[in-house]
Amino acid sequence: MSDRPFLALVTGAAGGIGEAVCARLAARGGTLLCVERDETLARKAALAAGADAVPVACDLSDRDAVAALCARVEEDWADRLELVFLNAGVIVPGDVVDSPAARLRLQLDVMLGSVTELAASAARVMKARGRGHIVATVSTGGILALPGSAAYSAAKAGLRAYLAALSAELRGSGVAVSGIYPSAVDTPMLLHEATHDGSLLNFLGKVSTADDVARVFERALRRRRLEHYLPYSDSVLCRILESFPWVVPHLLGPAEAIGRRGRAKYLAGKGIPQG
Repeated sequence: MSDRPFLALVTGAAGGIGEAVCARLAARGGTLLCVERDETLARKAALAAGADAVPVACDLSDRDAVAALCARVEEDWADRLELVFLNAGVIVPGDVVDSPAARLRLQLDVMLGSVTELAASAARVMKARGRGHIVATVSTGGILALPGSAAYSAAKAGLRAYLAALSAELRGSGVAVSGIYPSAVDTPMLLHEATHDGSLLNFLGKVSTADDVARVFERALRRRRLEHYLPYSDSVLCRILESFPWVVPHLLGPAEAIGRRGRAKYLAGKGIPQG
């Protein structure tokens, strides 16, 4: 990315990772399009990002709203858009058999449907200009599926495949495609999982911070590779187990016991008493 002013679109801009990334992009001189699900959150994100930031309200679970945002990408911002960071996420923990269809669809729409459409629009305008970078927050949960978070894992696994194909299609165009694959990150989403029976596998190892992810994001901008992991050691284990999915159920008991202790430690650090 050059040093000249650039336009960057960030979804989930008011959340922990989104806010941390917006701050770094603003420090680089970027003008931020801060996308959030309603006007209040969008204004909050824009205020935190700086005076030039633009609040953009869009409910990413609403397909008409996503289509309207895609139209703005291709019409209003096409001549200046250098970067999109597709970061918005939602998780509703629970086994599939206990999850209404609307709950499953919500997660797929926000973390897969909206991302594929926005990335496609960004790819069109960037390819036409011969430069740009499409970055998305994926998850190691898209490599190794998390029981109790099946729709989340499905969305992230689908997104991983989509980014790989899109990257291959854009090879040589000047447009880079990158996915960031963190394990657990200390955000409101993780706290919600910890207090609502989310997957214990989130708490097997180190819980990263939003700033840790933002640093990996900046590394992705520099290196422009397809996949970037945090922490790397977790990704190695996940990718090995991904190759032997029939082994995973046999490891769940011991892994969840470790995760239960990790969750208790995490919640204690938040001052939340255990029942």
